[in-house]
Amino acid sequence: RDYVNAVRDEVRHMSGLVNELLSFSKAGLRGKDLALSTVELGPLLDRVVAREAAEEDAVRIQAPEALAAVAEPELLARAVGNLLRNALRYAGHAGPVELTTAGQGDEVVITVADQGPGVPPESLAKLCEPFYRPDAARTREQGGVGLGLAIVKSCVDACQGKLALRNRQPQGFEGEIRLRRAGS
Repeated sequence: RDYVNAVRDEVRHMSGLVNELLSFSKAGLRGKDLALSTVELGPLLDRVVAREAAEEDAVRIQAPEALAAVAEPELLARAVGNLLRNALRYAGHAGPVELTTAGQGDEVVITVADQGPGVPPESLAKLCEPFYRPDAARTREQGGVGLGLAIVKSCVDACQGKLALRNRQPQGFEGEIRLRRAGS
């Protein structure tokens, strides 16, 4: 029975890896000819949080009503979901993760911020490289294979947006997605 459970865990891990690789490839391939549309952010964020956060109070959402961006909904949900999953995995113990949206002129800004330890400053520029992990000694149980943020970047690029990743002061990490505001 232990052997079967171990094999089942390995199959789940391999299936997750294949899905991440497919998402990474799809986002990169679909970028130039992708049809973008108006995406209402409130309902999209609610779906992402329901899927990613096991505990109800793990994520605090601040999103104005009726704020919409120009994007591809599936790719935007994947990007926000991966940022949120990382924040919960590496910093969920440090308090609720904050998921906020704001309109800034002709842009919409989506931010996922945590209160965790952040990443080493020398790693910031490499975080979106496929298979890069800030801590090479990290095991599979402690972290993924280094595709999550590469997928976020591919998805945001395909939506013609911009991604910024930075450490917060005095502690924490944040990912910021900037997209064209719908109606601008």
